[in-house]
Amino acid sequence: MIRDVHLTNFKCFQEARIPLNRLTVLSGGNGVGKSSVIQSLLLLRQTGDRARLLAGAVSLADEGHPPLNVKLNDEYRLSLGNSTTLTNADIESNIVVLGVSGDEAEPVLCSFEASTTRPTTSIACVKAPEDLLARAGAFPIFQEAFHYLVAERVGPRDLQPMADQPFTSTGYAGEFTAFAISQAEGRKVAQALCIEDGSSLFRVQLEAWMGRLVPGAQIFTTPYPDLNRVQMAIGRRGATAKALPPANTGFGISYALPVVVSGLLATPGSMLIVENPEAHLHPGAQTAIGIFLAAVATAGVQVLVETHSENVLNGVRLAVLRDVIPHNDASFLFLSLGEGPGQPILHPIAMDKAAELTSWPPGFFDQQEADLTEMMKARRALAAPARS
Repeated sequence: MIRDVHLTNFKCFQEARIPLNRLTVLSGGNGVGKSSVIQSLLLLRQTGDRARLLAGAVSLADEGHPPLNVKLNDEYRLSLGNSTTLTNADIESNIVVLGVSGDEAEPVLCSFEASTTRPTTSIACVKAPEDLLARAGAFPIFQEAFHYLVAERVGPRDLQPMADQPFTSTGYAGEFTAFAISQAEGRKVAQALCIEDGSSLFRVQLEAWMGRLVPGAQIFTTPYPDLNRVQMAIGRRGATAKALPPANTGFGISYALPVVVSGLLATPGSMLIVENPEAHLHPGAQTAIGIFLAAVATAGVQVLVETHSENVLNGVRLAVLRDVIPHNDASFLFLSLGEGPGQPILHPIAMDKAAELTSWPPGFFDQQEADLTEMMKARRALAAPARS
């Protein structure tokens, strides 16, 4: 498991160690570095991909091997522009260091050359452990099976493409969700994810979890191999109306469905990263997503979530109170900016057995309280002329 992400001279981070848990909920204001943490992991994963391809032709220990060029755009839905904006503005260096470490495994630290004068759309790994591939095996970000969902998912689609993948996945934007569902029909899911009695089949548990978001939800898929497409329809248990195309059921179901599918498909020892799981969902469904992600972590998957939703936070806390996940396996990381220049401030927040948080830094999901205070002040101001 990854315990720390190491960042040096990467975007807004000068030098930082980002603590991760079995389930980590990443939050903070806009532009404070949350996405940068996820992007660093995606760049490291891409480095592992390149190393595996290269290892088939030449030893990584050979100083004469070609550089591991890592793309800044397109791969894993990255969109980092060019090398001139990748380094920290306050550090005069073109070397970026990214890495991960764990409790017992040897850390994986990789140095990359990112030109600050000549814009390039890739960076070269100029230093890595000689036994990179051996070390990488201890960390879920490098495992073959990997699930990541970007914030901008595809939305409602009546037909989705089939995919040629080494493992069943929804795709990084949920574009293969219908195909993944059709492929997983006979698969069984981990016991920690079974909330419907009598069967551990993927289909049964998928509809049970989706039912917590949309009561009675049923998912139907019909493959059309000749067209390389899978049709999807959304129904409601007990309803007389026929199942509807996703385009007729709104964005909420289409955005949440790949989150649930990915969580059910993720295998122990792998990693699930989800950006904004709350998108287009009403508050109750956002809480349910938080509980679900906690259950996924309990099934042996390392889960990293970026969210702006207090309801997702409360879902994780409810999961602790309901014994879905041990309190010390889930934690929160709030990022904020100081008044002056410098890198983001990290606020690690843990929970006790009663799901009480160890700290509540300013700006950490306190907007509702702030709004209520302002409304009280405004009401008093309105009432003041009447008294006079």
